[in-house]
Amino acid sequence: MDDSGVEWGGTGPTEPVETDKRGWVVLRPSPACDGRNPMTGRVCLLGDHKGYHRDTAGAEWLED
Repeated sequence: MDDSGVEWGGTGPTEPVETDKRGWVVLRPSPACDGRNPMTGRVCLLGDHKGYHRDTAGAEWLED
């Protein structure tokens, strides 16, 4: 997360934005997060991120 409060998924605010022929921003999926909830074993669904993880049940946890 940068000073603006935005968490960037793979590109930062200074990197160029790729657009298609219509001028729309090309979106790419974030790399998968390899975190698992230590209490339940469920995987994190947030992709590439910093801070709390979150699973499909909505549980949050920090890095272990």
